Amino acid sequence: MDVRLSVIKIIKMWICPECFIENSANNESCSNCHTVKQDTDPKVRREHRRADVLKDKKTMYTHPGPFGWKLSKHGAVSGTTDTAKHITSCRDDYTVVAALDLGTTYSGFAFSTRQNPLDIHHIEKVPTCLLLSPNKEFVGFGNDAIKIYSELVKNGQHTGHYFLQKFKMDLYENEHISNEMTIQDVTGKPIEALIVFRETILVLKKSLEYVIKCKGLDVKMENIRWVMPVPTFWNDAAKQFIRKSIDYIGIPEDQFQIALEPEAASIFCQQQLPDFSASLPRTKYLVVALGGGTTDITAHEKISSSRLRELIFATGNSYGGATVDDRFLQMFTAIVGQDIISDIKQNYPMAYIGIFQGFELVKRNITTTNSQKVRVSIPLSVLDLKCKQVLGKDFRSAIGASKFSSAIELYDATMHVDVGLMKAFFNVTIKSILDLIKRRLQEPAVADVSQILLVGEFAESSLIRDKVKSEFPDKRVIVPEAAGLTVLKGAVLFGHNPSYVQSRVMRYTYGVGISDEFDPAIHDEAHLVVQKNGPKLAKHIFDVIIRKNQLVDAGTSIDSEYLTIDPNQKTMEFELYFSSNENPVYIDENDCKPLGSVSIHFPDVCQEERDVKVSFVIGNTELEVKAVDKKSRQTVTAEFNLF
Repeated sequence: MDVRLSVIKIIKMWICPECFIENSANNESCSNCHTVKQDTDPKVRREHRRADVLKDKKTMYTHPGPFGWKLSKHGAVSGTTDTAKHITSCRDDYTVVAALDLGTTYSGFAFSTRQNPLDIHHIEKVPTCLLLSPNKEFVGFGNDAIKIYSELVKNGQHTGHYFLQKFKMDLYENEHISNEMTIQDVTGKPIEALIVFRETILVLKKSLEYVIKCKGLDVKMENIRWVMPVPTFWNDAAKQFIRKSIDYIGIPEDQFQIALEPEAASIFCQQQLPDFSASLPRTKYLVVALGGGTTDITAHEKISSSRLRELIFATGNSYGGATVDDRFLQMFTAIVGQDIISDIKQNYPMAYIGIFQGFELVKRNITTTNSQKVRVSIPLSVLDLKCKQVLGKDFRSAIGASKFSSAIELYDATMHVDVGLMKAFFNVTIKSILDLIKRRLQEPAVADVSQILLVGEFAESSLIRDKVKSEFPDKRVIVPEAAGLTVLKGAVLFGHNPSYVQSRVMRYTYGVGISDEFDPAIHDEAHLVVQKNGPKLAKHIFDVIIRKNQLVDAGTSIDSEYLTIDPNQKTMEFELYFSSNENPVYIDENDCKPLGSVSIHFPDVCQEERDVKVSFVIGNTELEVKAVDKKSRQTVTAEFNLF
């Protein structure tokens, strides 16, 4: 047989990754199981192969610090390895996957065994409220924290304690996340964010371990794979902050993974929702994760029974159930004034918390068809006290003098609120969510999406569900039963199969800050560095690792080479940056932000230059960095540090 003909035949056939049946190159899906044909040569790989060809011709200049400038070799190589092996650095000797869900308003945990991954155990979620002592030690969490803090307030012993809630939003709203960052408790006292997150995650971990023991499961702690779902649009600094918190409570790095909230919910629905799991390959749908503090949107295409592909990079905003609470608080502020609200928050914190507790109990039951007034419990005694002290009248009179006089009636400690006013608290949040969904559906990659999957705590609100259905009548809107648990349970399933999402679209452009040979056709004079005995250089160059909007397989490795600067050098450091711009030129552009620094530590020192291959592993839920000393061929420690 002609060898050339044999080669041609092999090229024209492709093997299904699910059932291993050979298919013709003309088949877009498997003739046996209908699995969609996978792109074996995605754009990102072609680009990196071209870079590899140019590797020996490409040179860059790196800045070594106080010792001047030095020429450094650099090259980019694409090395996509077997996804299942490369997608996670977690150990494979686990017997239980445990998910810890730290939510904006509610938190909980769930787990399942390796033998029965679909048999997921969970405990009812509790309010995300943490109470710490004046020495910043753990006192209580959830309802216990509220109860203990209430007693402390009654006895006047609360002033030194820290009561915290809704602090998860600080990792979204803070542009400068660091290990030293602080957040404020309910009375405005600052406290280290790392302590707050560490103690919260620790109590969830201990509670889960206790439940596992109560169920009589013989599980060693070193055989638990821990997973935590986070919003997809959190940047890598926020994820690294979570990893730092995990490290403090004793969970080894190789036993912990981060899952992405809409992905986790999507996986759960594919596995556990009968109508959804029966969908055929090539089915596309929008995933809208409505949490307590955020809305998180992405789109998936079903590749097979156990594979998904991301169609657009995930994005979101800070509109969720908590922003509806904010509108409710604005009504109180309009009635009594900001000074009274600030006074209550500072000196009567349980009354301040009580304003939201009554509202939380009723807001999920408000529907588009409601016509009767809504009853909301309030801390009347404190409101009366402060109104009389500051306004010279009680709270009832304050309502009567406000623009809400016709919409609110007061009966003892219960407000009867006109349903139209209650619905109005949702208007801004719902409009922002609907606008975000519209923008996402306008993108070409999701033009043919016919289904919207609504998940998350806020998706349990009848009002938001009805609004989405009426706004998008041509889409099938799917809301799972107990939508608030889909992310948590899906995170467990993700832990059992981290390769479920086959490829992702990059949300940012990532790169390294370097200096390059000055080219007047490319670089501006503001970035020019003139040396006495060397070439002209351009500083602050954004050396791109991967670009925004590129589709990459999970676990894709992009390799670069760097040289040490000095003899006996023990560490090598460089800075990572990310940009919302697809084609950044400089690291000091407005769209560019520092992500952190990478420190590479050598186990020994030598007089010679070290040629180090640095691998940036992308396409997973986190950016990973690995390094190899090319001369000794030994893996060296690469540590990611927040600025």
